[in-house]
Amino acid sequence: MAALLLFAAPALHAETAGSLIDQGILKAHQSDYQGAIDDFSRAIHLNPSASDAYYNRGLARASMSDLKGAIADYTRSIKLDPRSFSAYNNRGFSLAALGRYAEAIADMSRAIAIKPEMAQLYNNRGAIRTSMKQYALAVADFTRATQLDPLLSGAYNNRGLARTLSGDLSGAVADYLKAVSLEPRYKVAWYNLGNARVALGETKAAIDDYSKALVLDPDMLAARNNRAFAKLSLDDYTGALEDLDRVVQAAPQSASVWYNRGVVRKLAGDRKGAVEDLRWASALGDSLAAEVLRELTSHGSASP
Repeated sequence: MAALLLFAAPALHAETAGSLIDQGILKAHQSDYQGAIDDFSRAIHLNPSASDAYYNRGLARASMSDLKGAIADYTRSIKLDPRSFSAYNNRGFSLAALGRYAEAIADMSRAIAIKPEMAQLYNNRGAIRTSMKQYALAVADFTRATQLDPLLSGAYNNRGLARTLSGDLSGAVADYLKAVSLEPRYKVAWYNLGNARVALGETKAAIDDYSKALVLDPDMLAARNNRAFAKLSLDDYTGALEDLDRVVQAAPQSASVWYNRGVVRKLAGDRKGAVEDLRWASALGDSLAAEVLRELTSHGSASP
């Protein structure tokens, strides 16, 4: 009698909490945050003690602007892993985004207590202190960050911003210059440098700084707008209007950009163009534009 040979069916790949976390991280890197959240939630269902699942779900929720959900996840992650400096750090950022600054500073300080040699944590706490207008404390944090990591360009830029806001413009310029020397493609630092130099009256240098930012990002409207007014201060109406034309094209629903170009056209002697721009600004809700428009049209000139 012939014997029957039995073949076992191949086993299906069993999902584990670890594999779901890995899968969720990959989806998050691909900006599929909802898919990532679903994977992390399934991982939590399989292993409610997986602190990294809560942590990563918090990151994904923060990326979707669900800050309260993110805070809840970071809190759960911390309960499971009290020495997770990353969870404290990211919960701090979410709290700061909600305006809960004192709690945010407390979290950042806990992260630093766990990882006191990590420069980025001081940089992060300094950023929150800058938002709180605690500029001296912020400068101290950024300084500590640069001591721990002299190549951390972001800490120099951020210290420059804190110094700018506290009125130390010369110190700010030195910091921004250090930031761009470390990272020549740091467009925000070039922009900030331009602003500080304008405040110091170094207009030509500021124009060069804004231009460098715009080479790196031609769509950086703040740099283009500020370069226009720097040019205007040098009576370069043509150059100012070239920049403002680009700003208007990029942001036609912004009342302020129409107002700005209208004022420059007025100064350049282009009354018709000024009236046209100011009418657009007024229609978009700019009350100051309406006042300037009345001034332009109330001296017996024919309306365009």
